[in-house]
Amino acid sequence: MSTSRYKIEALARGLEILSLFTTERPSLNLTEIVAATQLNKSTVFRLVATLVMLGYLERVPTTRSYRPGLKVLQLGFTALNGLELAQTAQPYLKSLSDKTGETTNMAIRDGTEIIYVARNATRQIIGVNVQRGSRAPAYCTSMGKAQLIDLSREELFILLGEGPYLKQGPNTITSLDALEAELGQIRQHGYAINDEELAFGLRSVAAPIRNSEGKVVAAINISFPGGRLSRQEIEANMAPKIVDTARQISSALGASPH
Repeated sequence: MSTSRYKIEALARGLEILSLFTTERPSLNLTEIVAATQLNKSTVFRLVATLVMLGYLERVPTTRSYRPGLKVLQLGFTALNGLELAQTAQPYLKSLSDKTGETTNMAIRDGTEIIYVARNATRQIIGVNVQRGSRAPAYCTSMGKAQLIDLSREELFILLGEGPYLKQGPNTITSLDALEAELGQIRQHGYAINDEELAFGLRSVAAPIRNSEGKVVAAINISFPGGRLSRQEIEANMAPKIVDTARQISSALGASPH
């Protein structure tokens, strides 16, 4: 089936403009963009002005040209970091899925959300459609909470606010006070549990991934339908496995074993 009818022309043109910038052509003026896109000057001006306003382009005053802005760099770094981490983690996640018979995932944090960058699905979890590239709120996911543990209360407030946060599942944490208390428990135990916080009937346990500088750069989890394992069984049987696997991946990234 053709997808042309779903195409948003203005978005396509904006992305086309961004794709013009290369290592050989790090900056372009309006005339050069018009020539490359073969669009009329007024259309290009509006598109470029919008991209500048959103932070995807920035104007170079001395040359009256444009170059990619910080937002483009952030997107690139997110994609590259996610790809590198996923490639490193994939064999460890596959081994963990084989041992437990459960679905394993890896996610990185992008602001208030997590992005799934690797996934080994062993079975379909009814009501939850997750794949690589999927996003979810950090405050109500095990992998999100595992990546918030190094933030101070002030940093959490700046990132998420005081609350109330949107209730996603039966047990969603909806206030900063409750989240901060939960993060304290995660720091103490070394793992985070999602007990039907994101969606009804979904539980998971996660642990953070650290790089050679000791910084949390990702998290991995084991997820399963909530009715199959109790929270006690998760903590006794699954938590040690996820913590051990996270330690192995962190070690592969150069993190200290301590």
